[in-house]
Amino acid sequence: MSPTSVEKLKLLSEAENCLRPGITFESLEAVASQMGDNEFAEMMVNARSNLFQQITRFANRAA
Repeated sequence: MSPTSVEKLKLLSEAENCLRPGITFESLEAVASQMGDNEFAEMMVNARSNLFQQITRFANRAA
């Protein structure tokens, strides 16, 4: 089985310094264990879609 993104991040030197304040590897692993890869992928697709909708609305107002 290949390592998860969290596991890969942990391998980096000083990786904990790259995390936002209040975020720990334990909390990331807890979130990662709650959903499968497909569920996370769907969340990312939805988030990206929402982002581009916001950009389009902003661009249309500015034009």
